[in-house]
Amino acid sequence: MKLKPKDIESLANRIEAKRLALGYSYSAIARISAVNQGQVSRICRGQFKTASGNVMQICMTLGVDVKLDEPADLSRIREAVLNLWDGTSVDAERITRLLSVVNEVRRTT
Repeated sequence: MKLKPKDIESLANRIEAKRLALGYSYSAIARISAVNQGQVSRICRGQFKTASGNVMQICMTLGVDVKLDEPADLSRIREAVLNLWDGTSVDAERITRLLSVVNEVRRTT
């Protein structure tokens, strides 16, 4: 999703503030989030235009609330995932692994 310049600035500031508060280096975030260190550096400095998977992964890793206008389809996707989940941690792990595999397939095709 393409972001407005003010949204990029706001999100980048929150990401960088959280990174500093946690004392994480770019390389530490890269290891934890599985995002390339160069991408981590650019994202932390606000050099991105979309709420890409890497931006979202870094936000999740740092515990940064994205607070963006949700795309119309997001609620439909959320509902579908919640319908799959039986409420247990084990099932949450299974669904997470399944979605990771789907993401990998999408990246390679």
